[in-house]
Amino acid sequence: MLYRALLYVHIFLFSFSVHSSPIYHIQTEDFAPYAYELPNGEIDGMALDIVQWMMNDLGIDSEIMMLPWARAVHNTRTKNWNVLFSVARTPEREDWFQWVGPFYSDEILLFRKKAIGKPAPSPATIKQSGLVLVTRDYPEEKILTQQGYKNLAYTTNPSISLKMLLGNRADYLALGKAALPCLLAKDKIKSDMVESTGISIHSTELYIAMSKNTPTSEVLRWQNSLDKLKASPSYEKFINETRHCQ
Repeated sequence: MLYRALLYVHIFLFSFSVHSSPIYHIQTEDFAPYAYELPNGEIDGMALDIVQWMMNDLGIDSEIMMLPWARAVHNTRTKNWNVLFSVARTPEREDWFQWVGPFYSDEILLFRKKAIGKPAPSPATIKQSGLVLVTRDYPEEKILTQQGYKNLAYTTNPSISLKMLLGNRADYLALGKAALPCLLAKDKIKSDMVESTGISIHSTELYIAMSKNTPTSEVLRWQNSLDKLKASPSYEKFINETRHCQ
């Protein structure tokens, strides 16, 4: 009888712990190499590998959704138990979310269509006469404005910006160094069609953003999981996986 009673208590406690666990709504955007949609509709990506490893480590069984950037940001800012990756942590966004990371660092450069024989432009030249493409609501939008770049053209995603650059609809493109090879590969564009101007806008670190009212204990649990991953061989394997740019 005592054994049976203890067994019932164990089952009850297990059931309670399962049902009391938060149900996370985990989101990302279509932006290789961090996350992107495959032809069969599944999602892949370097950041996705990292988050899925953490979810497994944390015992979280939630679907990862791919949404437009603005909608995913809105969800994570206004709803409970939302998670969004990959997010650059900026002063403006600091109070929007709880933060886990960083899990990766990248440098934002100004690129241009391959210009044989043309000298590299200076920032002053671009500010005076160049039209710069930037993805709306990305950190570089505000940073470019602060640095004195006035001729900005806004798009909804980097892939559209790249196509506009190659279609001679603008002169320059602000983009992460790690993202360019994957965008070129995804759109089947030769790598020598685009070149760096050598002008760095800023360096950025990417984070996992969580809803503002997420309990501190949960944020710490996610951070500890990421720290554990970064100390393991799996981390280097994830960030150096070449299939994400094929």
